[in-house]
Amino acid sequence: MRKHLAFLLALVMVLTIAAIPAYAADEEKVLNLASESDILTLDVAQTTDDYFIPHNVFDRLFEIKVNPDGGTDIVPSLVADYSVSDDGLTYSFTLVDGVEFSNGNPLTAEDVKYTFEHLLTAPKACNYDIAEEVVGAEALLDGEAEELEGIEVTGDLTFTLTLVAANAGYIAELTSPAMSIVDKETVESVGDFGTEPAYTIGSGPYIVSEWVPNDHFTLTRNENYWGEAPDADVVVMNVVPDANTQNLMFQKGELDIIDLDALDSSIIDSVYKTTYADSIVPGYRVGVTFMSMNENNEFLSDVNVRKAVQMAINRQSLLDNFYGGDGIIQNGMIATGVWGHNDDLEPINYDPEGAKALLADAGYEEGQITFEFSLDSSSGDTTAMVYQQIAQDLAAVGITAEIKSYDESAWLDFRKTEEMPAFLGTWTMDYNDPANILGTFFSNSTSGRSLNYANQEIKDRVDAASSIIDDDERMAEYQAIEHAIVVEDAAVVPLYERAHLFCIGEKVASFVPHWAGFSNFFVRDVEMN
Repeated sequence: MRKHLAFLLALVMVLTIAAIPAYAADEEKVLNLASESDILTLDVAQTTDDYFIPHNVFDRLFEIKVNPDGGTDIVPSLVADYSVSDDGLTYSFTLVDGVEFSNGNPLTAEDVKYTFEHLLTAPKACNYDIAEEVVGAEALLDGEAEELEGIEVTGDLTFTLTLVAANAGYIAELTSPAMSIVDKETVESVGDFGTEPAYTIGSGPYIVSEWVPNDHFTLTRNENYWGEAPDADVVVMNVVPDANTQNLMFQKGELDIIDLDALDSSIIDSVYKTTYADSIVPGYRVGVTFMSMNENNEFLSDVNVRKAVQMAINRQSLLDNFYGGDGIIQNGMIATGVWGHNDDLEPINYDPEGAKALLADAGYEEGQITFEFSLDSSSGDTTAMVYQQIAQDLAAVGITAEIKSYDESAWLDFRKTEEMPAFLGTWTMDYNDPANILGTFFSNSTSGRSLNYANQEIKDRVDAASSIIDDDERMAEYQAIEHAIVVEDAAVVPLYERAHLFCIGEKVASFVPHWAGFSNFFVRDVEMN
């Protein structure tokens, strides 16, 4: 019923929507895009979400390249050469010669060192996990040092970086948008870096030429860009909170690429998979949507209850009913597309009768188990309906799951208390290494996520796995850890990896989505007609 209503509302809006002017130019190639929300800051050190600017205005030491077969490789970007010490602790880097920031300043090793320091000391720093691994980071965070001890500048283009502990996946981490290299001179000269386009100085293919908060921001080509020039001369990102409005803008030719992620599946099925079928560009959210289970909860502390919950949820039905079947059922937490993904992990079968038997073995009769789902009320109608179907699936085996809704701030505060019984989450990978997911949720440093995973041996192994230098040995260890977490301990319910669909308009010849499925893609990967 809701799907049909959403489609009818979309049709009605054709007659009522106020026209939003599309940007065009006779000689320039202008790419018109839309986002549901505005960026909060231009400084990647102060956000873990607003990555469109970092991706397109800045560069990183390394990048992830998407291959024609869909696979990925880590490739040097600002790095010309590097080596790693035998103990895996010290990295020696040489930067590409001749790279300039958009203001004409040359890229130097001092800029790289300063980038790490800025991540740790920015006024609202929140994206410092990778920099925190460097020797001296704790002292800098605590105000006990003025510079980062673990990075030594040895020349204009050379430096060494020393980690607190060996991490074989550290090069992968350096591809993260958090590691966007800034111009030291600019950041030091600006009192509040991240608020003014004129001071958003990077070495990437674009500059920020305009930002009208809650309306749009505009990127134009960086004439000092050291790499291959992108095809689009100008990029206009319109802030359009309503997905149906974006849909109508695209159909009227006012948007050149539309992110279908927020559209109702009925519109995707009836409009985009028919009229625009040849223009859909598929990708995946490289990350698993999962249901958490707090092991401090009186019921969820029992592994048999957790296994029963896994078996009770019809995951394929969730994917089919709410996302048009666009995705892949996942049996683990290392998603398809992530190095270390295990296709042979035991499947979690939908088995209500088996779930009932497990609950009986655990000593529970029907109706004895009650716990709460915590829903962030800003997550949208589809998410709310997913919660409702999961609650119905659990009710069918005798578990009462009450859905309680919170605004986003209250939801985050509640989760930090470590008392939230269960919630749905999706972790889209920041970098292509299993540590990004397993270390985030199942290590000794995991806190504030209301998981309370109790297997200390496995948590210790998660921490130790990153220091395994041999790739085959490290992959085997991560897969063994994943098996223990998901199969043996049933610490979480992996649900699915959603497809992330885009649709391109007539002005776009081709488009390669971000490897991990971010909406914040690289515009350099768009070819215009």
